Amino acid sequence: MDDSLSYESLLRGAGKFALSALEAHGADDEEVFLLHAGVSIERLAKAALVQKSPFLLMEMKGKDDTLLHLTGVRQTAKLRTVGAGQAIGRLRDMAVLPQRDPDLDELIELRNGVAHLLASVNDEFDGLAVFCRVTNQLLDHLDVKRWNYWRSWSTLVDITLNELQEKVERDVARRLEQARRRLNTRFKDLPKEALDSYIATRPQLDYGLQVFSGKVFVPWTCPACGNWAVITTGPPEHVGGGEPGTSVPESFLCFVCQFTLKAQEMQAVQIPGHIPLVDQYGERLMDDGDEILGGLGALDAPYED
Repeated sequence: MDDSLSYESLLRGAGKFALSALEAHGADDEEVFLLHAGVSIERLAKAALVQKSPFLLMEMKGKDDTLLHLTGVRQTAKLRTVGAGQAIGRLRDMAVLPQRDPDLDELIELRNGVAHLLASVNDEFDGLAVFCRVTNQLLDHLDVKRWNYWRSWSTLVDITLNELQEKVERDVARRLEQARRRLNTRFKDLPKEALDSYIATRPQLDYGLQVFSGKVFVPWTCPACGNWAVITTGPPEHVGGGEPGTSVPESFLCFVCQFTLKAQEMQAVQIPGHIPLVDQYGERLMDDGDEILGGLGALDAPYED
């Protein structure tokens, strides 16, 4: 295989563009920052794919030149590998990245916009925080030491992410209190039976794997009101061996107090990055076969660039 597509080469290239992106951000060169940050994430995402299998770099269309090149049958002058969107999409299907991350999508769109002279940045969009957060997610997956990757920029990255986490925690804490107050205000002058009746009428989800979407719905105690809520996760991972599989949480919804969370907000209420696929009694939602089929189903899904 071409050395440029090796794990080491992709990781090295990602690091080079990461540092140049931070240099550009420090010089207030927004266009270069967005361009190099996007390239860095794309190469790091491809490094994660190559680590699993070089064939995950292949586009699912066109000629077989790339396939023949990757298998060593013959060298190809022009390789066509997946773009940033497809690479990220495959990592999402592999439960390496959350299925929904609008900020990451926007960063990649802005990178593409700069490349095609179409970039228009929202003043409220914190591209640096998104870049550092997603990069660290991928570095952790690859078991690469953050300080070794960021080098002299490690302190700036830590400060950026600490500020981001503090902002997320403040916002989540505010919404927790608002959800509690809404529920308490609604039922404060009514007997307890009214609240019990309301809770009993809330939607009763069929927890478990949704075959057609590859999602798993896992019951979870609401941190705002204490009632049973639901976490939507990606496809099962770490399956087999008779133990419950795990999955990456994507969103949270309580049907009682209407409290919600996005993937990047889970940590603020101590929801771990990988949760066991069990019901409210600790019993498995699926057996080994269903979990394995659920995980394979995600990898068979169509990709969009």
